[in-house]
Amino acid sequence: MGFIINTLSIAALASATSLASAGVAYSFETDSQGWSIANDGTGFTWDDTIGNNGLGAIRARDQVGGNIWLYSAPTEDLGNLSGLYGNTISYDILGITGSHDNLGGGERADIILTGAGMSIGFNAGTQPVNGQWTSASALVSVVAENWRFIDSFSDATLSGEYANESEIQSILADLTGLYIRGEYTNGGDATALDNVDFVPSPGALTLLGLGTLTAVRRRRA
Repeated sequence: MGFIINTLSIAALASATSLASAGVAYSFETDSQGWSIANDGTGFTWDDTIGNNGLGAIRARDQVGGNIWLYSAPTEDLGNLSGLYGNTISYDILGITGSHDNLGGGERADIILTGAGMSIGFNAGTQPVNGQWTSASALVSVVAENWRFIDSFSDATLSGEYANESEIQSILADLTGLYIRGEYTNGGDATALDNVDFVPSPGALTLLGLGTLTAVRRRRA
């Protein structure tokens, strides 16, 4: 009996390890955890004084070069994240400087997913507030009815074409980029990002049979 229990424990551990690839959490407690910025952002750094959890966060500011700057997740934590379909990406964003008036000129993506030769974006309907953390989230599913193809990555503009279920799943199965918008001001601005979570599939947890188990992978830079 003891041998059977040990075998099941090993199998459960293996399943939990594979599930970790479907769920990642970044609390930025001690460093930037491999994150960076894309487009015309500058001054990217980890800051131990402004975290929403009382510990740390990452921050950057605008070069005022015309493009929309984005926070960029580490590529080594991407790849096959099929377990995200039907679940959420969430984060907290802080306004530091700027008007955060959404820039105008068309609807823009707050979250961008790139993979399988496609880029889609989601407008979460939230904007940073100076001196105040704001939470945002996106359901990764056609049910959200808000994942659209990107017209211009440099401007983070959304097209009028919605991604279907097969296209979203193809992107998640070969995810090469995950970006969170940092710029909301026509002119100089700065924001901070904290508590980014890619929530794993509840279905996978049920199959694992471990009740309230949450698989979280924490990466240290």
